[in-house]
Amino acid sequence: MNPQELRATQEAIDSRNRRTLNAFSLLSMAAFAAATAAALSADINGISQKATGYIAALVLSIVIFLANKLLVPRFPQLLHSLEFAFECALYAAGMFLTFVNSPEQLTITLFGMYLIVPQLFATRPFRVTVLTIVVALSFIALYYGTDIKPAAIRMQEIVNSTIFSCVGIFLGCCVKKALLERFVFEHRENLANSKERKMQLLQWKSMANIYISMAQVDMDTDEFTMMRTNQFIQDSLPTEKNFTVCVKKVMEATTDPDYLEEVLAFTDMTTLKDRLRDKNTITHEFLGKHFGWCRARFIAVKDSEEEVLHRVIYVVENIDEQKNREAHLTSMAETDAMTGLFNRQAGSTKIKEKLFNKVDGMFCLFDIDKFKQVNDTLGHQAGDEVIIATAKALRKAFRDNDILMRLGGDEFVLFAKDITTEELGARVIQRFFNTLENTQVKGLEDYRISVSLGATIAKGGEANFDELYKQADACTYESKKVPGKSFTFYRG
Repeated sequence: MNPQELRATQEAIDSRNRRTLNAFSLLSMAAFAAATAAALSADINGISQKATGYIAALVLSIVIFLANKLLVPRFPQLLHSLEFAFECALYAAGMFLTFVNSPEQLTITLFGMYLIVPQLFATRPFRVTVLTIVVALSFIALYYGTDIKPAAIRMQEIVNSTIFSCVGIFLGCCVKKALLERFVFEHRENLANSKERKMQLLQWKSMANIYISMAQVDMDTDEFTMMRTNQFIQDSLPTEKNFTVCVKKVMEATTDPDYLEEVLAFTDMTTLKDRLRDKNTITHEFLGKHFGWCRARFIAVKDSEEEVLHRVIYVVENIDEQKNREAHLTSMAETDAMTGLFNRQAGSTKIKEKLFNKVDGMFCLFDIDKFKQVNDTLGHQAGDEVIIATAKALRKAFRDNDILMRLGGDEFVLFAKDITTEELGARVIQRFFNTLENTQVKGLEDYRISVSLGATIAKGGEANFDELYKQADACTYESKKVPGKSFTFYRG
């Protein structure tokens, strides 16, 4: 037996032994009381002589019972002494009846004690084994050392004592081993269950950080059970237990209006079985009013692959952090590191998307006048500052939904949405030029940025990116012929 496990189960073992001591001391009291009464009231040969032994055993049983009942709760360590005392009392009663009360008769009670005593308590068998051997040797010694017992039955008694004591020790070892193993097994089982419960609690706690809400839905009755919720959802839930009604109310109260129609289509229970056919789960992402980006998910609950779908689990997960991370990575991939504008690939892709979707606008291409001279005379660091200042002026002069990109070097492209006439375009470009005039370059306080710009009006669906680029590039070349900031529109 593992000593650590034995110590861990000691409380359960002691509790069992205390109950056993109560039960057997009561049984002993009843048996010896009955035997005493019979011995005192009946003049039966072989019984009346044993009254003294019965009385002594009765008194010892009463004392042990009361001590176990009254003292052990206050002094738990006393239990082991009482166990030993009870075992000694039973053997003593057997020896007393054998050699004092009925010396002429064959031994019965003591041999019965050999079988009973070793099996009483759930303890290591060493103590009771030694005690039984001592009693058996004492029995033999009294036979050989005294003439109390008749010589005619000596050999038979010694053989019986040896057999019964060995059988008692063997049975006692087996029973004690089984009892101790049972307690250790129960301890291990409880420990495993405790660890499993702790792991389940940790898992649920982890899930609570992921899922905003969780519900199990019966698709046959449309009833549901909330497994996880929060105050926002709780406040939105109607009193009905109908999932279709409740999910519609909750989504209307917690979903951004721009995403509501798609969310309601996703949570439509009338089409869910078809959408989950041959699938274990389906998902839909939307923007929530209180939690940012969320992912709704239906999970099919099936006992087998062939089973008809009767239940689903509906969960809503907060993915705002994931979306922010994705947006950050996308921004890093699409952004020019120096200026923060779109890079060539991302900017051209977005302009092409606008044109494909038939969005009208103004396409402009420009570069910085005499930029090579700045680099050659003032150094590349000064050139970088000029590019950065130009990008800042672009962002200040144009709208957030306009597409601004750096093609590379000192060359920039922009697409101003809904600018459909030269007159409107000229005003927007002049605003950009005025912003440039008031833009100071770090380390070059007296320097003013000048650009040559070519522009063309793009009719969505009729022009493509490459054509617009060629048109704007030709106009840029014309603008360079004019000193200072200038722009030219393409007129075909």
